[in-house]
Amino acid sequence: YNLAEKYNTAVRTSPLLKSTTEEAKPPELRFMLCHVYTITNDKTKEDKGYLVEKMLPGKFTKYNSNNGYVKGASNGDNNTHTIELASGRVKLEEFVQSFSHWVYEHTAHKMIVCDLQGVLNKEGRFPEYLLTDPAICTRKGQRYGKTDMRLSGIRKFCMTHRCGLVCQGLGLPPMNKC
Repeated sequence: YNLAEKYNTAVRTSPLLKSTTEEAKPPELRFMLCHVYTITNDKTKEDKGYLVEKMLPGKFTKYNSNNGYVKGASNGDNNTHTIELASGRVKLEEFVQSFSHWVYEHTAHKMIVCDLQGVLNKEGRFPEYLLTDPAICTRKGQRYGKTDMRLSGIRKFCMTHRCGLVCQGLGLPPMNKC
């Protein structure tokens, strides 16, 4: 959650990512809080765990993964939600993709947060991405479970990610070497 808040602050403070109108602003990224409940079967006395999150409003979308998938990267995905920024017209999904890139740079190339999925929530005054179940890939070890694809996961994202105006507005270097 802390990385998403730091990213949102970086977006808010970038002069190139300011909206050209008062009626719009770049979407913020928020990760859903989850809770684990354990229920004991009265008959067998076995415990079973459940991971529970708030229901996400809207169309659920996978934006990228820990195996190199990046939505819109040469797979024909098309998104019509855009915003006019000081740097030009930007697809809103660029903010989700640039978050993965920003984390890579912000952590000195030690990790990437990917497998980003969720919804674009347009119910409030300004749109926001509500994301769930991310994967964290690190350079060494499997610190974050089975979905930590280590350096392989980082490299696969680097190979398919294409920087756009959001990455440029955040001052991120191209991801051509991971």
